[in-house]
Amino acid sequence: MNKTQIIVMNKKLLLIISSIILLLSSCAKDEDFSYPLWQGAEWIDDTYAVGQIDAQTYAISEPKVNWYYNTSYLILGADKAILFDTGFTGNLLPIVKKITDLPIITLYSHLHLDHTAHIDKQESVWMIDLPYLRDKEKNNILDLGFDETLQMNPDKIRVAKWIKPNEIIDLGSREIQVVSNPGHTPESIYLVDKKYKQLFTGDFFYDSLLDYVGVQRGFDLGQVINRCDRIISEYNEGYVFNGSHGTPRQSFETFKQYTQFMKNVRDGSIEPKIIITKVGVQNLYEQDGMRLVKMLYGGDVGGQLAINMVIGVFLLSLLIFLIVRTFKKRQK
Repeated sequence: MNKTQIIVMNKKLLLIISSIILLLSSCAKDEDFSYPLWQGAEWIDDTYAVGQIDAQTYAISEPKVNWYYNTSYLILGADKAILFDTGFTGNLLPIVKKITDLPIITLYSHLHLDHTAHIDKQESVWMIDLPYLRDKEKNNILDLGFDETLQMNPDKIRVAKWIKPNEIIDLGSREIQVVSNPGHTPESIYLVDKKYKQLFTGDFFYDSLLDYVGVQRGFDLGQVINRCDRIISEYNEGYVFNGSHGTPRQSFETFKQYTQFMKNVRDGSIEPKIIITKVGVQNLYEQDGMRLVKMLYGGDVGGQLAINMVIGVFLLSLLIFLIVRTFKKRQK
């Protein structure tokens, strides 16, 4: 092979690599989109929209955070209040303090980074009392890792109180039950308010305009379906579901549709489509306006991102090698 042929081959290789990179970038789903405010919500600054669900319940949303549209909840009693999740962006306590001067208990639907912003700044964090979390606790300081948080270096959490599964928190004229709900993650919970007929469901169930995401190894579709069936048997059409993404007040009927959708995914009656997103390659299950995405490789979002990084480093190294070799040959 002569010098001209080598140069042509290198150019072809560079073209192929560049084309692959451009193709992946162009095919990646743009997760930035315009999402309407839910009825009753109003912008209070460039990041947050706040509105009342009822006289004693507020929702605090982050509509501009890509497709996440995180929504946290302020649940008021006569004596104290619960802040359920703290979102993805900033510290919600200054917003909460403008709404109420009650003492604030902060609870988390689960511990992923898009629900736990400024967890170290909270006044009183209460945590679901599970053996595996207790194993990570010393002197009421909870030291978590990537598996629980999807963060490389998460904040340590000072736990003010451990809550037993199904324990009831008396806020004063309002009782909130804390239900352990493994499935999305092992430590996931939801809250039940029988007085106001509400369930606060975290990532277990939320606005159907947004993708339901099985992003970690702990995602257990069977557990999710079992819990759905139990909720349908225990509650009724008078209840609303307030999820941690998108619009609150999802209906009981929508929840039943979601349950059937999950069963169809489990039973294989929905054929997945392969899609490329900014995270990586995923399986997409879609039916009747509901979508579930699961990682095609890597096991979870962290594993997938790690594999993507290795591939990216390899391609970049190969590209640099070819450029350097071509440059040296031209100088000879």
